Amino acid sequence: MRIGIYSNPEKDKGFRTAVRLAELIIKQDADPIVDDHYQDTVLAETPGVIIGSYSDCDMIICLGGDGTFLSAVHLEGCQDIPMIGINLGSVGFLPEIKPDGLEEAVRNLITGNYTTEKRMMLEASCYGPDDELIETGIALNDVVISRGRHSRILNLDLRINNVDVERIPGDGIIVSTPTGSTAYSLSAGGPIVHPSLNLIMINPICPHTLHNRSYLSDADSEVVVTICDYPCHTLIAIDGRQEIEVASGSRINVRRAKHDFSLIKLYEDQFFATIPQKIHARGIIR
Repeated sequence: MRIGIYSNPEKDKGFRTAVRLAELIIKQDADPIVDDHYQDTVLAETPGVIIGSYSDCDMIICLGGDGTFLSAVHLEGCQDIPMIGINLGSVGFLPEIKPDGLEEAVRNLITGNYTTEKRMMLEASCYGPDDELIETGIALNDVVISRGRHSRILNLDLRINNVDVERIPGDGIIVSTPTGSTAYSLSAGGPIVHPSLNLIMINPICPHTLHNRSYLSDADSEVVVTICDYPCHTLIAIDGRQEIEVASGSRINVRRAKHDFSLIKLYEDQFFATIPQKIHARGIIR
């Protein structure tokens, strides 16, 4: 078995946890894999660690927080590889393993004592004013259309399943998966949705209107956001990892991606049980 190790050096100082993880994987007669970004680190120099491609791995273990996990999801050629995370961050909705439970977790992963949960993803296609395709991207959390660097009201026309819904003036719109309901969408007043559900959320960001309502639509819906009356470039952010600037008159089509993301689960679902403590932890000054 080939197990990819993707570690955030800011969270995993000196790669101490990653090295321990690699040693535990080797002890279980499996191969720990890192890519060449770790070439000159203590992780790559650990005896038994193989420098290779994550796309050839059977699974990937991420060390860090939610941001690290999302970065791993966006690794080239890794969208179909099951992933699990070790939580080294302050909150961590996606990483499941605690550092003190590492040995048991590795044993269960290598013996196949786990389940795989499918999480829907979004595909965003950005078209210019002349209807030419500019760029596409895949999101596990969200697609954010925002005013970018400029402090001007951004007018966006929202269309769902070929029906014109409304024009939303404000800072932008978040189109989110259930997995992303506890991310930026939550900060903008969106609902908390269990990640196993299949639906699309559309949440305005600071709308300059007398109402502020989120929309929930079927997972097979198509959401189209058109930029109108905006003299500056609008920023499209896909999971905060891919950024695209588009001009006024451009449109962003968002629909369910063809492939779901495979999240490895070692333990029973504790989503609603852990929500209060995780959100509370964000507000603690350290």
